[in-house]
Amino acid sequence: MASRTVWKGAWAVALLLAAGGAEAAKGAKAKARAEKLASEARALAKPRGCDKVEECEVAGFGHKPCGGPREYLAYCSRTTDVKALREKLEALEKAEREWQTEAGIKSTCGLTRMPRPQWVDGECRAR
Repeated sequence: MASRTVWKGAWAVALLLAAGGAEAAKGAKAKARAEKLASEARALAKPRGCDKVEECEVAGFGHKPCGGPREYLAYCSRTTDVKALREKLEALEKAEREWQTEAGIKSTCGLTRMPRPQWVDGECRAR
């Protein structure tokens, strides 16, 4: 009887570990998708090409588990395809939400303030 209980317990542990491996693989796939979208979004954001700070913009980038962007990205509105960038940033936010949910990622819920754009040496930057 005791060996049957041990065997059932070992089987339950094996099932849990297998399920955890599937969850980890699913989370890794979601993370890779989010990382790809982040790279694509950064490539779309062109910081150069503006002549003054008024042409610079700042957009939320990514998603924190407690809500809001995890950082901000500065770009020149004259040289950036703003529509394509916004679409990519929305896809990134959705992908990061999915990854964080699947992976059970938590956050400190610290506030990330939206910086003002700066124009330094012909380049837009987030202050």
